[in-house]
Amino acid sequence: MKKKAKAFLRALIILSILGLGVYYVYLTYINPPVVDYDGISNKVDQAIDQVLVSYGASNLNIIKVFKEEKELGKITWIQTTKEIRLAETIDLKEAGKALEEVIEDQGARVISLTLDPAESILNLKAGVKNIVMEILVLRRKSAAPKYRAAIIIDDLGYDLKVATQLMSLHEPLTFAVLPGERYSKAIAEQVTKAGYEVFLHQPMEPLGYPKDNPGKRAILLTMTATEVKAMLLKNISDVPFANGVNNHMGSKLTENGPKMQEIMNILKEQKLLFVDSRTSAKSVAYQTAKKIGLKTAYNQVFLDNENDLDYIKKQLDLVAKIAMKNGQVVAIGHCQRKETILALQEKLPEFRKLGIAIVPVSQLVE
Repeated sequence: MKKKAKAFLRALIILSILGLGVYYVYLTYINPPVVDYDGISNKVDQAIDQVLVSYGASNLNIIKVFKEEKELGKITWIQTTKEIRLAETIDLKEAGKALEEVIEDQGARVISLTLDPAESILNLKAGVKNIVMEILVLRRKSAAPKYRAAIIIDDLGYDLKVATQLMSLHEPLTFAVLPGERYSKAIAEQVTKAGYEVFLHQPMEPLGYPKDNPGKRAILLTMTATEVKAMLLKNISDVPFANGVNNHMGSKLTENGPKMQEIMNILKEQKLLFVDSRTSAKSVAYQTAKKIGLKTAYNQVFLDNENDLDYIKKQLDLVAKIAMKNGQVVAIGHCQRKETILALQEKLPEFRKLGIAIVPVSQLVE
């Protein structure tokens, strides 16, 4: 009787183990539970932000932020990359532990975490399984960069792909978006979501008008003050999240003091910045903005007046030279030139070696 009971117990244990195995295979391979990867990635990002805020981080501490849509089979999620500078008194080891805890609370895990005490840098990757949802680089504050360069990329609005290509450089460029184009709103929203700065690239009347056409939604000398304001406000609404404005063409309009006064007053009301693209050596736009107390800057180098890779690289060398001489520089390139993207990809790493930080143009306005 005891033998039968033992045999029955063994059989029951074996069947239980087999049953658990079958159930595991069913859940894992046949009918796995649905995981909300996109939802988890958002929660992880928000939880990390809360920890960073508790350590004193704000928008002023951001070195770089961008977001990318990722896809693996049927799985989609947003991968966020952040580079943040924290106070030099922050214990990065302690911060790493705090981050690890909140990441695990969101149903994710720390995939890798390395700390370089000599360089005062913490590198962290977090996600679910081997899916990386967050890449975080924390740096303790050192001396502010001695040299700074802002690069504005003009003429966005026609093509979504070119905006993606520019974001893939992972550099804090400023994206100047034309109003009223097919993808104006979509690009402004996309690059803002990824952490980049957006400007309205406002068309203005050039010297050769109407033969030289600034395109739709342009401000012309013949417009009344009411018409100027209506056009400008319409264009501002068409490029959401714009932090400022720079002129597209406008060699004639920017030479006209009264018209510039009208425009700058509106921008000041709207709390927007202004960058003079300097399409005319006689432009009074920058001086007018300064006179009324509007935060402003002006372009010093056009990168790609010639559609030639070597020329553009030489222009970037000039940008570096000016930055190292004057401490800062503003330059403008154009999105439709593939050679510009290639030149930026090649030359901007050299800027870092020279101690030149690439920054949004809003950091250089006065």
